[in-house]
Amino acid sequence: MNLFKIVVAMLAAITLFACQSKPTSDATAHASHSTAQAAAKPKSVADLEQQILAVHDSVMPAMSELMRLNKMISQQLAEQSKQPASADAHQRGLAVKAALEQADQSMMNWMHHYNGDTLATLTEQQALAYLQEEQQRVNAMSELMRKSITDAQAYLKR
Repeated sequence: MNLFKIVVAMLAAITLFACQSKPTSDATAHASHSTAQAAAKPKSVADLEQQILAVHDSVMPAMSELMRLNKMISQQLAEQSKQPASADAHQRGLAVKAALEQADQSMMNWMHHYNGDTLATLTEQQALAYLQEEQQRVNAMSELMRKSITDAQAYLKR
């Protein structure tokens, strides 16, 4: 159990320091604004890069919620293992926990692989192609995070 606490603390620390984005006071409005931006056709490399970073910045503050939910589900699963519980509920809990972990890993992978610094070395056409691929990746990561958090909240309310 102490190992679990250490791992959770390390993940939380990595999450907090991996990105220096500042959460907004109205994350919902920011998220819908980011979605609207992503739907708009970019005019330049800078516009597309800004849209990508806006999507990232809209979900980054949710990392702490993701970690909190993951911890709560882990605790609930540990309690279930001590008492007879529905196998279906336990399996669903494991699936929800796995989805949270996948969403966390997706964020970490995106941040690790995104390299905006290379844009200056690319032609405009190459930079746009790179950013269009990154836009797909960041949108998929954002959707995965939002869905896993929503599913975890629903699982815990049952």
